Amino acid sequence: MPNLIKIIKMSEKNGFERGSIKYLERYKQSKLISYVGLERRRRITPTDIDGFIDYNGNMFIWLEGKLIGKDLDYGQKLALEHLVQLAKAAGKFACVIVFQFIDPEDSIIVAKDKYVYKTYDTITLEWREPKTPITLLTQIEDIENYCEKKLGIQL
Repeated sequence: MPNLIKIIKMSEKNGFERGSIKYLERYKQSKLISYVGLERRRRITPTDIDGFIDYNGNMFIWLEGKLIGKDLDYGQKLALEHLVQLAKAAGKFACVIVFQFIDPEDSIIVAKDKYVYKTYDTITLEWREPKTPITLLTQIEDIENYCEKKLGIQL
């Protein structure tokens, strides 16, 4: 673990902000990955997940960004639901947060400022839309506070 801490401190010294895209060209290339030829039994294919926060194995949040007007594909929705259900079976809190954007195609999407479209968590096991507009950052902070104060989860 000391090497990981050293790497993090070095990257912060070199001007990298945690969570920023360090290698923009590689990032753009990763968005062009094709899973053609990987169709499996029952016609399933790999899916991607845009973000993941692991609170030391005590709580999990999956993040998915969608263009405004586009919903989760059926298979991706099932995969995300199954991840939350598995966490619940293991006695952990987990949540999927879907946020929306309409940024120009070549721009970097700053997720923290985008608005939440819907969530799915281990408490309700239902997809819910926020009652009032809420940014992704505020939603995550609300979930963290709820889990610490109401559920006693150590983050």
